[in-house]
Amino acid sequence: QRFEERVEQRLTLTSLEEGQDANGIRKVRAIGITAGVVNGNRRRYPRPVLESALGELNNHLHESAGQGRLVATGEAEHPSDKGGRPSLLETVIKWEAAGLSGDSVLLEGVILPTSKGRDILALVENGVPVGVSMRGYGRSKAVKEAGDAIQEVTELTITGFDLVAEPSDPYARLIESKQGGFEMEEQDKELLAKLE
Repeated sequence: QRFEERVEQRLTLTSLEEGQDANGIRKVRAIGITAGVVNGNRRRYPRPVLESALGELNNHLHESAGQGRLVATGEAEHPSDKGGRPSLLETVIKWEAAGLSGDSVLLEGVILPTSKGRDILALVENGVPVGVSMRGYGRSKAVKEAGDAIQEVTELTITGFDLVAEPSDPYARLIESKQGGFEMEEQDKELLAKLE
């Protein structure tokens, strides 16, 4: 069973001096999916399931990459929303680290200087909310909670994290661009500190 989760998160751009190289590649930080919360897709991801999936993702890709810290890539919108399979030329972000802190999946990566990557960067720098949506597959079971049926994920393999317009995680929100005029909320500062 394939899962796609639209998870609004906070994307933080590092300052130009420290976070952008001569090729225009820009470092980003994001807060991904939240463990233990029923999201907009009526799915709940228990923390142990996310821990296992992140461990598998990191181990598998470190072994196969043999170099660097590549974790996963992401496209602008899900491939299935565009009528097909993942496309190399649609890749806009390269995630280099993923981990679980508390109940949040924390991601670090770079926005690639492709034409679509530059478009994403312009949106973020100008205060447009950007969501992150986990792409993967696994198993789930139906459970009743407060009279409603939800799917509790029991097995998960993560294949990527895409940037989307309509995320589903109820606790995610945008972190300012350090170049922009947005103020960072105190809880965001705490979560960002965990990434550093």
